[in-house]
Amino acid sequence: MNETAPLLEIKGLKTHFFLDEGTVKAVEGVDLTIPRRTTVGIVGESGCGKSVTAYSILQLVERPGRIVAGQILWHPPQSKDTDSNGAEAIDLAGLKPNSRQMRAIRGGQISMIFQEPLSSLSPVHTVGDQIGEAILIHRSISRAEVRMQVIELLQRVGIPRPKHSLEAYPFQLSGGMRQRVMIAMALACRPGLLIADEPTTALDVTTQAQIIELMLKLQQDFGMSILLITHNLGVVAETCDQVVVMYLGEVVEQADTHTLFTDPKHPYTQALLRSIPKFGQRRQGRIEAIKGMVPDPYNRPQGCVFHTRCPQRILGVCDQVTPSITHLPSGTTVRCHLYGE
Repeated sequence: MNETAPLLEIKGLKTHFFLDEGTVKAVEGVDLTIPRRTTVGIVGESGCGKSVTAYSILQLVERPGRIVAGQILWHPPQSKDTDSNGAEAIDLAGLKPNSRQMRAIRGGQISMIFQEPLSSLSPVHTVGDQIGEAILIHRSISRAEVRMQVIELLQRVGIPRPKHSLEAYPFQLSGGMRQRVMIAMALACRPGLLIADEPTTALDVTTQAQIIELMLKLQQDFGMSILLITHNLGVVAETCDQVVVMYLGEVVEQADTHTLFTDPKHPYTQALLRSIPKFGQRRQGRIEAIKGMVPDPYNRPQGCVFHTRCPQRILGVCDQVTPSITHLPSGTTVRCHLYGE
């Protein structure tokens, strides 16, 4: 299999929310590529469009939001052991959310781990029923076979006494166990792409490490790609092959993890990395924070969206002209006037 072949390509994606107060451009022209068998991390401050991008991939954006432009090209694997370069790409942005084809892809070929498992899982159905439902939607097998597969999944994700746990309700499990149930449900049909939206939120540090380690192990077992949405740059550095940096609905930089952490190009990426506390650093004042606030989404700045907080802005350029994407020799793509023509 060609490991560098794209599994998912997003081109010029725009997702807007049409409210009485105005139009919120939550995602405004996102371009990114997820290769096969890789982990791609999306980072950025709250409100930058990370989760909306993920929801757009699965056509889960609810009204008054909708995709208004762009393509989401899905290259479905033909099988686990063959390359699918010859398979025709499917534009997910062009499918209706409740169409048969989209419902077959959602959960079957692309799955998602949501931020808060307690609110994502039904409180009135057992763990076994909820995981089993995900299997029955996409496969025509008997309930006895479903039960066996559910037990195997619970055992694989590290839940003790899986035969007993499948009869439990979500509120009877700890936060870490509920997250493992969410992972088991997402992997029920062995998807080609797993979207993990803040999978370690509200978990203690030890449990966070266990969940991330589990996801990476399952990635190797199933040969899938992972799109990891997180605020934790330490997790990104340890787990991701590539990193996408978003700000106010735009991708401002994308690079392989080592390049981005050692040689960040965009001023916003540089500011994010400076705000990380470093082990062994002398205690000299406060950690450097990014000055200013994220602009009101109803009134996006003209030109570069980061120019209102950028210490390297060029007056008359950054506040007037929208920067285009520049491809650097290192493989980094950056949206900044400092690197354009």
